[in-house]
Amino acid sequence: MSISEQVLSLADRCVKCGLCLPHCPTYGQSLDETESPRGRIALLQGVAQGALAPDASLRRHLDNCLGCRRCERVCPAGVAFERLMDAGRQLPDMANNGFRQRLALRWLGSPTAMRRLHGGLRLLQRSGLPGLLRRLGLLRLLGLDEAVRLLPPLKGTARIRPRRAAAPGRTVGLLIGCLGHTLEAETAAAAVQVLEAFGFGVKIIDGGCCGALAWHRGETALALAQARAMVAASDDGLTAIVHLATGCGTHLVNYGELPFDDEPMQARARALAGKVVEITDFLARQPMPKGIWREDAPVRTVAVHMPCSQVNGLRLPDVAGDLLSRVPGLRVCPLPGNDRCCGAGGDAMLRPSAVGERLRGDKLEAIATLAPDAVVSTNPGCALYLNAGLGYDQPLRVVHPVVVMAERLQGGVG
Repeated sequence: MSISEQVLSLADRCVKCGLCLPHCPTYGQSLDETESPRGRIALLQGVAQGALAPDASLRRHLDNCLGCRRCERVCPAGVAFERLMDAGRQLPDMANNGFRQRLALRWLGSPTAMRRLHGGLRLLQRSGLPGLLRRLGLLRLLGLDEAVRLLPPLKGTARIRPRRAAAPGRTVGLLIGCLGHTLEAETAAAAVQVLEAFGFGVKIIDGGCCGALAWHRGETALALAQARAMVAASDDGLTAIVHLATGCGTHLVNYGELPFDDEPMQARARALAGKVVEITDFLARQPMPKGIWREDAPVRTVAVHMPCSQVNGLRLPDVAGDLLSRVPGLRVCPLPGNDRCCGAGGDAMLRPSAVGERLRGDKLEAIATLAPDAVVSTNPGCALYLNAGLGYDQPLRVVHPVVVMAERLQGGVG
């Protein structure tokens, strides 16, 4: 089946009923049909049939989609909207990725490149040059203003090393992803600490980027190469393979459906996908160990942000909140508006967006009203976007649930 046929087959399930409209964040802000799920489906049908040209205006309407997949949750016809959008990106002239974007996608696949980039950006931050470049308007001119605003004050890179072995059948793989040694080093180290406290040995799977961003941007060859590297970095004999990012997880669980050109790789990808599990979901299934928690730690109120990739992609309930509520000394509450997107939308947060700003503003208002001691999110992209909105000069920040858990452990960090 050709790509055009795939797009039309997936799109034919949409009956244009409009039940998705009240749930779509971009339509809700604009009331523009081309910014709605059924509008985007109609555009893809037009391109696949040769009736519409994939010009800049059409691609912009597709790029504005935040990928929250809320429409999938409410669709009575069962339209696989994300699969449809991914197929649409593979139509001729639809990927629309410039040199800078393609280069960034390739860097994500290399842990070494990411560490070097992190080091360079850290030196740049400490020089004070980004502030000067912003005042001169050069960051905006280079298209880097949003990316630089998102970055927290960078620390040195870290290699994540497990500290103990475990009994046979009690070793898990930990996918640390493309940011595990840099921006997400604190989360990766906390994950190792918590998993070991639960009695598991940890094997670090350092395969670079899972390929999700490249796949969603229509860079099929690169996405498959990154997926191959991830599969090669994994091995058998693991109890489970846990991940720290629900955005990545929604792609990893579908590895078996990627169009690899050889059956052995397809089989290995299916095997990996069958073992992949989100870390709070994995921990929530385990008996809660006794005697590992600090008795002197003050009670803390934790607000739980539930990313769209967790709710609509992985279809997980609030496992993070349920898990944290079992940890002594934590008062856990959901963040109001968890049924709505925060505006990050994968790489959409790198592009200026009034819709994204308004959605994030709603989340920040909810956080201010609750005034918790900490906010947790299972997706680092959402956390990065919300933290940039909160301001890095503020003590309150959004962290992964395992960071809060590690702080409560005896010998923890806080």
